[in-house]
Amino acid sequence: MTKLPKVVHLLDDLSLGGVTRSLELFQHPALKRHYDFATEEVHPDWSIAPKFDAAVIVVHFSVSWKTLPFLYSLAARNSRSSLVLMEHSYSREWEGLYVSEKARFRSMLKLAHKIFDRVICVSDAQALWLQEVADLREPKREVIYPWSDMQGLVQLSRPHFSLKEPITIGAYGRFVEDKGLERLIDAMNLLDDKNEVKLLIGGFGPDEDKLKRLAGSNPNISFYGPVERVDDFLGQCDVVAVPSKFESYGLVATEARLAARPIFVSGVGGLSEQVGDSGLIIDFDDRVSVVKWMEGLRHMPLISMSVAAREACLRVTEQRVEAWLEILTDLILCPASLKAA
Repeated sequence: MTKLPKVVHLLDDLSLGGVTRSLELFQHPALKRHYDFATEEVHPDWSIAPKFDAAVIVVHFSVSWKTLPFLYSLAARNSRSSLVLMEHSYSREWEGLYVSEKARFRSMLKLAHKIFDRVICVSDAQALWLQEVADLREPKREVIYPWSDMQGLVQLSRPHFSLKEPITIGAYGRFVEDKGLERLIDAMNLLDDKNEVKLLIGGFGPDEDKLKRLAGSNPNISFYGPVERVDDFLGQCDVVAVPSKFESYGLVATEARLAARPIFVSGVGGLSEQVGDSGLIIDFDDRVSVVKWMEGLRHMPLISMSVAAREACLRVTEQRVEAWLEILTDLILCPASLKAA
């Protein structure tokens, strides 16, 4: 029996839900037929990296000045392996919010990218930004949108958008400032008593008490709790808002689209790439614009948005599988390093 090439995914924390769940894609029969996949937890603050018996090693944790020694050790001790960086975190908006010494940060990115044969960006916006600030170019740079197990979403009934019932706006994610949920609550509190929208918020996190205080006793705002089943949550929503201050991609918007829910998103990162005919980009920094959007929601072409949303996502799994097959095959059949590119 022929031994399959081994692909090892490296994480610094196996409890990280989103990244860990995304690795379930590699259990797809079309990928497992050709490759042997394994997941390993590592400690990137170590100065010496483990040695792996792998044809390809995929790094899923963020590069930083602190992790550079580990990454250079990883390359040296695994010189026969192709190294791939999956860039889950950084984006143009993230840098603007959190990086004060941009030249130093960008120098770190350039040093880190030299280690890898491929850097996988999660959106075209992220790829363009990395080209601008770190000179990361094709063929080393590739774009593959993220994936999660969206089973059950395509079976959800489309929203009815009944004229007799209020429209429910759903928003879900971790309760932190970056997700911008307080901006939705603020706008809801400005609507008059005759408004025809409700807000359902799902998730949990450190800002939960703050968000509930902002909502107060507003009868049109409710909290779902932790979203353990995305299909159940989205089944209670008519449309989905993603008011994030930054998103490298924004998997919530993909899940909502597959569930045939129109999306209304911030124009940041990969969110704007997902809109098309499925919804609109909203300036959630402008309170007046958010209120006007809520007031006019019923008059928008929600049915056609719903249809377009689902149609755009029906092949999401197949597309991700095909993209990974192409990259892994290229790395194994053509192992010449692109690190100098």
